[in-house]
Amino acid sequence: MRRDSQNLDDLMKEGESESLEFKRSTGELKEAMQTLCAFLNGKGGTVLFGIRPDGNPEGQAVSDKTLRDIAQAADRFEPPAHLSINRIKFKEGRDVIAVVVEGGQDLRPFIYEGHAYERVGSTTRRMPQVKYERMLIERGHARRRWENLPAEGLAIKDLDRKEILRTRELSIQQNRISPDTSRNLGEILDRLGLRIGGMLTQAALVLYGKRFLPEYTQCLIKMGRFRGTEITGEIVDNRQENMNAFAMVREGMAFLERTMPLGARFPTGQIFREDRFPVPLDAIREILLNAVMHRLCQA
Repeated sequence: MRRDSQNLDDLMKEGESESLEFKRSTGELKEAMQTLCAFLNGKGGTVLFGIRPDGNPEGQAVSDKTLRDIAQAADRFEPPAHLSINRIKFKEGRDVIAVVVEGGQDLRPFIYEGHAYERVGSTTRRMPQVKYERMLIERGHARRRWENLPAEGLAIKDLDRKEILRTRELSIQQNRISPDTSRNLGEILDRLGLRIGGMLTQAALVLYGKRFLPEYTQCLIKMGRFRGTEITGEIVDNRQENMNAFAMVREGMAFLERTMPLGARFPTGQIFREDRFPVPLDAIREILLNAVMHRLCQA
């Protein structure tokens, strides 16, 4: 595709960045493809052929073979990637080639010739293994999310009605939904995205279920207290129970408040006692919420 140069000056003025790379010619095609791979793994970007590193244009001769070489190089992306290739007239016999890609989104991570790349500022580099593996997990999760799968045999009667209505009331208090929102459990679940195609999801079960089968290990909470500072010491309090996510947070908080030492002091100038736990309750609640939610996701 041939385009005019109305935007070329603007692009060159920007200079190389997280989303823009200059190449003098397609003689640097391999490096350019690595950068496009990095753009695909980020927010997208443009590679301009025929531009010197300092941003000054010089163009290059462009033939059918030049465009075929770019297309053939693009075939080495996994998964397949869409490249928009544009010719911008520079001067007689010389063009600038702009190759544009969009951010890969759910298809990330992309690899080129067996390697994944990322963009850091105006530099392209190999993607660290840890980040690559994390993006692979995210890609699989985006395509087939366990929490959106149907929970076979689950009916509304198997869910905790009070807990669902409690969610409705809290949502109204926080202005998330209208006070006129129906109290019908099915309609509430539909609104929360917990019933898809008439089927209750796994998320509905772990959030509001009343009974759990052994395979739902993420819905088992174990609470214990040991004498001393080692978990190998004498157990002085121990319980475990299967329950939904909301109940796990409540029961966990109740157990900790009951078993943690409670101190007290009288603030200067005050006549009322101020009770104090060794760790602020807000911090404990945050830790417990994170533990429950990460376990639900990882399980």
